[in-house]
Amino acid sequence: MWLPLIFDYFNRMIQKILIFLALVIVYLIGYIILLLQKKDTAYLFFSFVITCIPFQMSVPLYTPPYISTDGIGSFTAKIFLMIPLIASGVLLLKQKNKNVFYLYKNERWVGWIVLLIVISFINPFNVARWGTVAFAIIMFSYILFLRLIYNSLNPIQILNGIFVSFFLLCGLNFFLAILYPVLGVTFVTTIFQAGGDLWATRNGTRAGAIGIFVTPANLGLFSVLASGFFYAAYLNGFKKKLSLVMLALAGVTIILTYSRTSYITLVVVLFTLYYIFKNADKPLLSLKSFLLGVLPAMVVLYWLVFLSPFSATFLKTDADDMYQARLDHWAMGLDIFKRSPIIGVGINSHLEFVNRSVDMSKQIHNDFLTSNPIHNTHLIILAETGIIGFAMWVIFLVTSILKAKINVANEVNAIFALTQIGLIMTYIIYGFTDWAPVSHSSFPIFLLFTYFFNKYSISRKTNKAELVL
Repeated sequence: MWLPLIFDYFNRMIQKILIFLALVIVYLIGYIILLLQKKDTAYLFFSFVITCIPFQMSVPLYTPPYISTDGIGSFTAKIFLMIPLIASGVLLLKQKNKNVFYLYKNERWVGWIVLLIVISFINPFNVARWGTVAFAIIMFSYILFLRLIYNSLNPIQILNGIFVSFFLLCGLNFFLAILYPVLGVTFVTTIFQAGGDLWATRNGTRAGAIGIFVTPANLGLFSVLASGFFYAAYLNGFKKKLSLVMLALAGVTIILTYSRTSYITLVVVLFTLYYIFKNADKPLLSLKSFLLGVLPAMVVLYWLVFLSPFSATFLKTDADDMYQARLDHWAMGLDIFKRSPIIGVGINSHLEFVNRSVDMSKQIHNDFLTSNPIHNTHLIILAETGIIGFAMWVIFLVTSILKAKINVANEVNAIFALTQIGLIMTYIIYGFTDWAPVSHSSFPIFLLFTYFFNKYSISRKTNKAELVL
């Protein structure tokens, strides 16, 4: 009985090691080329770690014995030794300034998350504190790494590092999307993630590209975030031609995911970024913003849903079943919230809470609902952190957009600012239909852009000569 499981485990470990070695070779080749061209190579180590994010390469250290075996929240409860933590150790040995525990003014959002983690630990409703530990380790591993990178690289080097990572990831995802579903080469769906072959066909309902991710939704989310970054780079003239090419590749990849949410989100993000780039010094809520921003986006969305070649994706296939499944999941999330409305049931624990609740288990007869995170990121935050955490989330969303708009208007930190707007819009829209924004492959990217956006941001009282990107 155990032999197949052990074999599968070691097989996946070998796959991860081979992928890691392949990435090392790619970056070594890049390093040699840049050396021969006498160009900067300082950002390659940072870029390598970022490129590793979607592959979820880590060493498992401890697996807590919970009822929910696949996951106890949006993250697993397993404790991992992750690449960014190892990379942080390397950087700590090299850097003289090791003041990594001081909370800076532009890192208040990190302090908010720390507060929610502390509340989760003392929360009497939290039945899966190891889940909170697992989330905290992921959070602090990446924040530590990003802080050390901030201390060692300048803004342009950081921007170059992210660009190289997204260039490689989007190029690989595009290539895999052509192989499947376009050419029907199914074996590529199992190379990078276990179970990818099932999710690539949505259990036989409709095919969609998954790239290096486990589901079309995850690939769609990453590609939308990458599109926002490349479009921001294009608008600001950073590697303009290459940014436009990568934006096109990411767009084609999104099309091949056949992800409804990704289609809608991409349209909204591109229209929003263009409008704010051109009208950053104008009020967001005005007749002009409605006529030049909202109305054109609505027209394109109407065409997309009802008149375009992709209409069947929205109106036929498995749409009705998916809508109903989400409604059931949302009802479950609201039920969890009602049981602990102020502080929630603890970060990364809502599935374990449901499975341990006798009355909730009796009401829910669908294994999908109790084994998969709530398909609504906002509801997950509400259920797990309560009104306190959800209020912080809403404040963060609003203030991020307003702060980013100020940066763009002042032509300061414009690429990270526009990227952050794209990220926030993506999380708002995607958050209503999926939990992918708070998954292992996406949450670190959220931390990546949010961290550097805030580190290089200005306020109304800051001299805009501080930084220009």
